[in-house]
Order: sequence, then C-alpha cells, then structure tokens
Amino acid sequence: MRRSLLTTAFVLAVAACGGESESAPEPPTASEPVTSTEPAPPTTETTTRSKPKPLPGLPRYTAGYEDWVKLTRKPIPPRASGDAHLGTKKVYSSKPPRGKADFPDGTIIVKEAVRPGKDFLGLIAVMRKEQGADPAHNDWRFVEFTRDDRRDRFSETASGAICWTCHMGAAKTDYVWIYTLGLGK
Repeated sequence: MRRSLLTTAFVLAVAACGGESESAPEPPTASEPVTSTEPAPPTTETTTRSKPKPLPGLPRYTAGYEDWVKLTRKPIPPRASGDAHLGTKKVYSSKPPRGKADFPDGTIIVKEAVRPGKDFLGLIAVMRKEQGADPAHNDWRFVEFTRDDRRDRFSETASGAICWTCHMGAAKTDYVWIYTLGLGK
C-alpha cells in the first residue's frame, strides 16, 4: 500500500513538472534510502604527490632538499685552494635563516657538489641543527657523503670533528661558510 502511494505521488509530481512517467525512474521503496537527484557538489581534486626519496645512500631527512630554501645566489665554482668540498656547489636549507645567518633548531642544510670534470653529484655535505646536540658548535651535526660514479650509492666519508674544525672558521655566521665568504643570498 505504501509503495503504491509513493509511486502515485511520484508520477503526479513528474507529470506536474511536464515530464512523462515512462522516462521517470522508479521511486525508492521503503527499504531503499532516499537519494537526491540533484548533482553532487563539485569536489576539489587532490593531487597525491608521492613523498620524495633521498638520493641512494643518503639519510631519509635529506629527501626533497632541492625544493628547500636555496641559500646560494648562483652555483659556487671550485676554489683554487682550500676547497674542502671540491666542486661546483649549491646550498639548500630546510628552514630560512633568522636574519643574515642564524638558523633555528631543526634546520637541515644540504650542500651538493658536482666534482670537477664530472657531470653528476659526487658530494653531499649535511649540517643538522639539533638543540643540545653539540653546544660547543652551536648544536650543529656535520656529515659528508661522496660517490665516484652516478650509479653508486653515496657513502659517509667524514663527520664530527673533521667537519667542525673547518666550520669553526665560520662561527660568526652560525658555522655556515657561504655567509662568511659573502656567497649566500
């Protein structure tokens, strides 16, 4: 009985709107949920980007560094002497500095270098600022990774004192040489 009343009401409503009952869909039964015939509101398409992966052999925390804040105005060419990270270099930071060269805790700085005569990244040097990690060196941790061929994985070649003994010369600019040398943005 209920179904026939719903059907009659539906047919009358369709007829009143000028439609024909033969092309109208069957009304829902009592056990079927009532759904709207109006179009669904537009949805915003979300693009799911896969998380960047680190270069082979590098720690996960370096993944996607190429999209971070670029600290160098242009690539830095190799210096004639005293170039610890020999190669043409670019420097990136996970967080911008506060002021000229004061980086907040949690900052990761990545320096990449293409070695002379090569056409691939052969060096990645990383500085990580972690509160309490090394108060004597403004809480920076240092590590350097290198590889000899583009198909090779990076492997750690230096860390700790080997790195900070050199970076102490840049202590006035938060241990970041590009600011001491006037090469940063």
